[in-house]
Amino acid sequence: MPDLKALIRYINDRQIKEIGGSGYSFVRELPPTIRDTFFAMACLKMLEAASPDDEIINFLSEYDKFDFNGAYYAMKCLRLAGAKVDFQSGTLWWSYKGAEQERPCLVPTTPLICYFKYELYGMYGSSIFSSSLSVVLKRIELGADNIDSGLVSLTLALLDMSRRQDVMSTYMAVEILKAMEKRSYPIALPSSYIEQISDFLKRCTTRKGYVGNPTASSVTLESTYAGHKIAQYVKIPDPLGIASFINSLQNENGGFRGSQFGGISTLESCYLALSTISDVF
Repeated sequence: MPDLKALIRYINDRQIKEIGGSGYSFVRELPPTIRDTFFAMACLKMLEAASPDDEIINFLSEYDKFDFNGAYYAMKCLRLAGAKVDFQSGTLWWSYKGAEQERPCLVPTTPLICYFKYELYGMYGSSIFSSSLSVVLKRIELGADNIDSGLVSLTLALLDMSRRQDVMSTYMAVEILKAMEKRSYPIALPSSYIEQISDFLKRCTTRKGYVGNPTASSVTLESTYAGHKIAQYVKIPDPLGIASFINSLQNENGGFRGSQFGGISTLESCYLALSTISDVF
């Protein structure tokens, strides 16, 4: 087991207190971000630790409007705090402890089909949560776009292609399908898809976790998180050494890094690690 008390201390130490509210930043010298605030809040909820929900709501309330990612992570923070949330016509509305608020949101109008051509990391850097495909997932979860057969076909094509390519794209395709289902657009995958996804994942499995593709050699926290979520979806067991691998990524300050070869702790890595081990232990 990781040192959960040290993890909680690390998260609490990344809280940036400001007048009226407080959010989180994995770099203590920088202002808090809504994204880091979600990762911190989600970790505290998973750990059943004290979460400063009122302060976080106040922090979100200080924004006059949200950009796209801000709207998405604000929505997730609000739901974790127990607020009623709705997104309609470019406006995020919430009700928390009897007080109602709304903020305009800047949502991209780029057709979702365009994001598929960039695959996973073509536009937004190296994080699975800031990739081009994550934009598709976020817009579907936010309710900003309609779901049609063309979008379903693209996702299934991505899933079919990903079985021969990488774990992260396969994970993202699965999450997009799950988000569609939550929007009352269920997709029944044929058993042949499930079998092929399982076979692909097995070829990405090592003793301690998952590699990004069958030819890769390094196990990372991100690929292991993605592989673990796929394994849950197709209902196959994780490798026995996955818990030990996650444990090995905890730094002395209590946070988690993304690689066994070193690195700084981030709130995103803490979220990936905790999301994985909470299912394993």
